[in-house]
Amino acid sequence: MTKWRATIALAALAAGACHGAPREGAEAPARPAAAAHSCADDGDRLPLTGLCTGRAVNYLAMDASASPPAPDGCSWQVMETQMPDGVLLYRGLKCEAGETKLEFAGGAGRGELRLVSSAYLGKIDEPPAYVLVYPVEGDARQGVTARARQAIADPAEAARCSARPARGQGWPRDALVVDGAGGATQTGPRSACGDLGVNDELAAFWRVSQGHGWYFQMGQADMEIDPGSFTLMTKQPDGSWGAM
Repeated sequence: MTKWRATIALAALAAGACHGAPREGAEAPARPAAAAHSCADDGDRLPLTGLCTGRAVNYLAMDASASPPAPDGCSWQVMETQMPDGVLLYRGLKCEAGETKLEFAGGAGRGELRLVSSAYLGKIDEPPAYVLVYPVEGDARQGVTARARQAIADPAEAARCSARPARGQGWPRDALVVDGAGGATQTGPRSACGDLGVNDELAAFWRVSQGHGWYFQMGQADMEIDPGSFTLMTKQPDGSWGAM
């Protein structure tokens, strides 16, 4: 049943993806060589940062109490992917069928994290945009509101849309949605405020962290990533890795 739900959710993501996606050729920088040595007590090292997989969770800027539980038969593990300004650490699912993997495409102004491998379905030939990425500085609500309004063609409609706290089950406590006036009190599935607004079919919401706005659109199936775990890492002057 979970595999069937994941298939339906990925189809919805492909159909509902935002316009203006990055070019296929606009990929992230080349990956450095994998670390040569394993960690004695904590499994293998992550290939980009060289952090021990068993200890990498300590670098995540996350509230574990707000994280969604892993589905039966699966577990969370720390993953990483190359970004233009560093390496993104995040928790993804590992199940019998495979493990969740994201890859970045785009540039510093607008990018997306594509689901190239699903924990339920394995490798995905036409990966959907799982998370859209924008630069957002300063106040989170103001920054998200501005980004969403830019994607709305009608100025009058855009002016009615603003970011508010989201209330989705299993979503991070700092999750936001962009909605029209009075939207928070309405019941039933909703979609409003354009491509970057509230969209219950895609289970869409925003987070802002480390100068980035992350627009998650993961569908109705079980989450394959822990959205509250996203942490950008950069190499420090002494050669170690630390959060931006």
